[in-house]
Amino acid sequence: MRLTGEFASYARVNRTWWVPPLVLLLAFALLLIAVGHAAAPYALYPLF
Repeated sequence: MRLTGEFASYARVNRTWWVPPLVLLLAFALLLIAVGHAAAPYALYPLF
């Protein structure tokens, strides 16, 4: 939670309102990669 606060304070002080959406987008992409990586063996092994 401290890192989230650091990003929020950086965006507030420097008036960079594009930072929080960018962080959320990167976190969502990381989540999709992690879920896809975990689900890949169960989806691919039955095909072979």
